[in-house]
Amino acid sequence: MLFVFLSCVFILVMYLESLSKGMPVKRWMLLGGVLGPVAWCLFNVHYRRAFVRHVGRQSCGWRP
Repeated sequence: MLFVFLSCVFILVMYLESLSKGMPVKRWMLLGGVLGPVAWCLFNVHYRRAFVRHVGRQSCGWRP
């Protein structure tokens, strides 16, 4: 029962996070439902790597 509740909560969390950061919504919602809190950590790592790849290592990027 707790696993189902956490899965529903993290589906919502991943939906909001992926919308706000411009990442693919369906993929991260599915991972949020399957992996739970681990998906949020993976999401942050994936976003950071995509950001550095886009901006470059030597430049300074502003993230509000």
